[in-house]
Amino acid sequence: MELKEWLKIYEQILLDFGFSREKDEESAKLIAKLGEGKLLDCKVLDCIRGKEVAVVGGAYEGEEIKEEFVVTAGKAVEKIAKIPRVHVTDLEEKLEKILELEKMGCILVFHAHGDNMDRIREVVPKVRKFVATTQSEPFGRVYNFGGFTDGDRAVIIAKNFGAKKITLYGFDFEKGEGLKLKKLKWAKKILEIEGILNASR
Repeated sequence: MELKEWLKIYEQILLDFGFSREKDEESAKLIAKLGEGKLLDCKVLDCIRGKEVAVVGGAYEGEEIKEEFVVTAGKAVEKIAKIPRVHVTDLEEKLEKILELEKMGCILVFHAHGDNMDRIREVVPKVRKFVATTQSEPFGRVYNFGGFTDGDRAVIIAKNFGAKKITLYGFDFEKGEGLKLKKLKWAKKILEIEGILNASR
């Protein structure tokens, strides 16, 4: 997805949820400031290229993951035994888990949005390096690959960085209520636009 196309979707999301673009941008500036010297060039994600990739989402319930290259999204990482190669998150999971992943060589992708600035302040000083993302205008080493939830963002990253094949585990777009369900509907729509999901499903 081109940035221009994503930003049009982002504007619709802001309107639908009543989110603040200014807060998103403030959060992106915060992660850049606190992450100075720790921000990785997104080229580190080229390790995805040519791989058969499993992307594991929050509804994962223990099914066998056959792929060697695993990308996890958010709290899904607390449900799997394998250490993922890449972990995409807006920092809702336990700090101890994030630090363990870094120690094991996992590439961390931290997302900044208007509602997670406190977590950014807590987590970023404690890690050594990470890729930073925003859902608004990218700048410097704060990137925007597209995607709204950790799950669809992780899938888009796998696609953008040249995965040979992407298999989804733990993606249930009906499993939620209220705000969560609304977010999942947007995640599904985004993955349909990306051509990952068939729109007729």
